[in-house]
Amino acid sequence: MKHIISAILLIFLCAVPVFSQEQGDEYDDGYVYEQNGSGDQFVKINVGLQIPLNFGDQLHNGGSLHLGYYRFLNSWLALGGEISASYNVSIGNKVLVMVPLTFGALFQPVYDKFEFPIYVTMGLGYETWQNMNYYPSFIAKISAGGYYRLNEMCSFGLSMDYFFIPETYSDSSKNFCANFMGITIGARYHF
Repeated sequence: MKHIISAILLIFLCAVPVFSQEQGDEYDDGYVYEQNGSGDQFVKINVGLQIPLNFGDQLHNGGSLHLGYYRFLNSWLALGGEISASYNVSIGNKVLVMVPLTFGALFQPVYDKFEFPIYVTMGLGYETWQNMNYYPSFIAKISAGGYYRLNEMCSFGLSMDYFFIPETYSDSSKNFCANFMGITIGARYHF
């Protein structure tokens, strides 16, 4: 009988670790995960509609493509640049083509998986219109948008852009400040 009780007690002691709860999953080292941190980078591609704001009915809506690269200095501020290409067609079927290269800063508040980038960039551009080329032209651009962070590497969203392009000539009667608004859909690859 002593051997049977000893055997049952030995089996019970060996079975206890099988049913015990693991404590390793509850470890907290105090680290707070941030979607973006110092040194994080992303490339973006946006495509969309470009709307002329101060051309009356002389220039129709067109299209645009934007490629950009940014690197975060901290969790909410990044520096980088973009190259864009856009076109608009006039009522006489003449095409205005613009290719700006801009550099600037990004301020990005984050809420859960939603990111709200605000870009302020400036640079130079090349424009061609009715066989006239204008280079270099100054370009200032302000953008704001909302993106959803799908996972650590990808985010998708919408942006609105405002372009300001002053053109000055030796004959001041030809000076003009072009204003455009863009509505784009975009994807960003984070690394």
